[in-house]
Amino acid sequence: MTIYGYVRVSTAEQVDNTSMQEQRRQIKGNAMSHGLAIERFIEDGGVSGADPFFARLEANGVTLKEGDTVIVAKLDRFSRDLLDALQSIKACKELKIKLIINGHGDVTDSSNIYAQLMLEILCSFAGHERRVLKERQKVGQAAKRKAGGHLGGSAKFGYRVEGDGKAAVLVAKPDEQAALAYAREMRATGISLRAISGILKTSHGVVVSHEAIRRALLGESK
Repeated sequence: MTIYGYVRVSTAEQVDNTSMQEQRRQIKGNAMSHGLAIERFIEDGGVSGADPFFARLEANGVTLKEGDTVIVAKLDRFSRDLLDALQSIKACKELKIKLIINGHGDVTDSSNIYAQLMLEILCSFAGHERRVLKERQKVGQAAKRKAGGHLGGSAKFGYRVEGDGKAAVLVAKPDEQAALAYAREMRATGISLRAISGILKTSHGVVVSHEAIRRALLGESK
C-alpha cells in the first residue's frame, strides 16, 4: 500500500506562477487529517488536466494497486475532463484505491453522497473553465498574429524571426518579399508552383521550394 500525493500544473498555469509547492503543502495537511503520511509525490509540470488521469500516472512510472491512496489538492488538479474524471473514479473504486480530493474527502467512498454530487457538478465547471482558457489562448494568439508576433516554428517564406519566446516577431525580408510578390503575379497567370520555384532562382537569386511558396501564398507557416 502506497500513499501518493498528486501535483499538476499546465504550461499556461506555469506562466501564471501557479505553485506546485502550495499544492504539496495542502496535500500533506490533508493526509495528516486522514491519519496518513505521503510516501511519494507524483509531479506533472506542463501537463494538461484534460489528459487521461491514469495515463498521466503511467507516464510517471506509477501503476496503482489495491490498497493505494492518491491525495490531490484540488479537483481541477485531478482532472478537467468530466468523462475521464468519472471513469477514473469508477476505476479507482473497482481497484479498491482511495482517491482523496481536498474539500471533498474520499470520492471513492460510496457513502460520501455529498462529495459524489459535488464532484459531478464541479467537474462540469472544471471542463468549462478549460474551454474558457483555450478560448482566451486563441484570442491571445490571434491578437499576437495580427500585431506581427510569431507563434512558434520556422518563419514562412518572406519573413525572418527576431526575438525569443513572447517577444518573437516576424520581420519582412525585402528580397524574399519581392520574390513573393513576383510569385503571386505568376501564379495569377496560371504558372505552376514548381515552375515559379525555378523562375525565382533565376530572376531573384532566391532558392525556395514550391511547397514553401504555396504556404507563403496561403499565409501559412512552415
